[in-house]
Amino acid sequence: MFNLFSGKDKPTGGPLQGYKITDVERSRKYGVAADSLRMLRTKASEKFKIPECRVYLAQDGVEVTDEEYFRTLPAQILFVVAGKDTIVKTDFELMYNAIKTAHTDLLHAGELAQQFVSNNQPEISKILFNAQRGRDDLIQRSARTEHEEWFVGIDDRAVKTKEEVMKRRGQDRIRGYFYKTKDELTKCAMYRGSPVARELIDEMLELFRQLLVGFDYFSCMFDRSCQRRIELKPDNGGHEEDEPDAQRIPPKRLKLLVQDSLGKNCQIEPYNVSLCSELGDFRCMGVWKDERCRYVSHRINPYASRENLILFQVWNLDHQIEISRTVLPSILDNVERMVSSDGAAMCKLHRRKGKNLSVITYFLELFTLSNLKLVHIVCHDKSVHELISNGTIICDRCEEYKYIKQFQRNLRAKKKDALL
Repeated sequence: MFNLFSGKDKPTGGPLQGYKITDVERSRKYGVAADSLRMLRTKASEKFKIPECRVYLAQDGVEVTDEEYFRTLPAQILFVVAGKDTIVKTDFELMYNAIKTAHTDLLHAGELAQQFVSNNQPEISKILFNAQRGRDDLIQRSARTEHEEWFVGIDDRAVKTKEEVMKRRGQDRIRGYFYKTKDELTKCAMYRGSPVARELIDEMLELFRQLLVGFDYFSCMFDRSCQRRIELKPDNGGHEEDEPDAQRIPPKRLKLLVQDSLGKNCQIEPYNVSLCSELGDFRCMGVWKDERCRYVSHRINPYASRENLILFQVWNLDHQIEISRTVLPSILDNVERMVSSDGAAMCKLHRRKGKNLSVITYFLELFTLSNLKLVHIVCHDKSVHELISNGTIICDRCEEYKYIKQFQRNLRAKKKDALL
């Protein structure tokens, strides 16, 4: 409906900002200024003599491939520069390997520690009680000025509280899924070769973007100040080419307009919740096919210390219905049916000609806790998940189709009013 991804509308670059780049061994580090991902790659290639280099976020190993995503990253963030087939390790993995190499004895000290505790139970209990009181005090502190050690390595001075940091961490993960989705859907031959397919995909991506803006990229997911919380026991799981006003509406204003346009029957709202307790305690939700985690020890509070914040980076949001193996191929299959001339684009529910894809269903599978589980690294099963996508082709009798069209009408009207 809203084609905002055409070449003429894409910004060519943002403001010039400083960034840090390093190699995979972290042996050399440079500061560079860049106004785009392309400029950063060019300068990184020159510094490290790597043709056609790739860049990754040092903190969690995510590859940055999209200019829009690059512009959401703060200045002075550290990138790892690597060649095409180079394996990139996160800061945490490098730290763990260094400890394992230099201090093997520390990793095998469990029996000695257990014996010591058994022989000194009264003294140890007193020490642990006092330590817990101090820990609870640190957990409850929020502002940078109250717990400066927690903010070490977080260069953005505009971030004043732990909750702001965790909001951004949640947004970054969901933004990553959006840009992965956009990249996969727009690089296929069907998108380049078929105007109808391109229109369907562009409309779907724009709807995804609008909904994500409306829900603030689910910033509340890791935010302990969010009032709505998920239960810690997990559940079983017509084309308009010019919209010149869309880019002139500030993101915060667009967020409010989208929220006002969602209506009462929004299926997404129940998943706009925090995954942690009021103190910031997270619990692993278990392997994708399990009802709950099997390990009592799979708990973490990243608000407690800088060390816990670093460890939280290896906790994953795991798609039960897999994004790359299942959801995105399902979208492309249904787009192909929509553009084919053999009548394959049929709504299975009403046995009528299909009008669109089930955008809300796909949105829930790609970006929400309807399909995402927060898991400890041990519970992150990377084998094939034996689940299929619920996304399908819908017709004008489907409630989802009616909801999408009403949402688009509401948003268009509110945008028009906002620009008057």
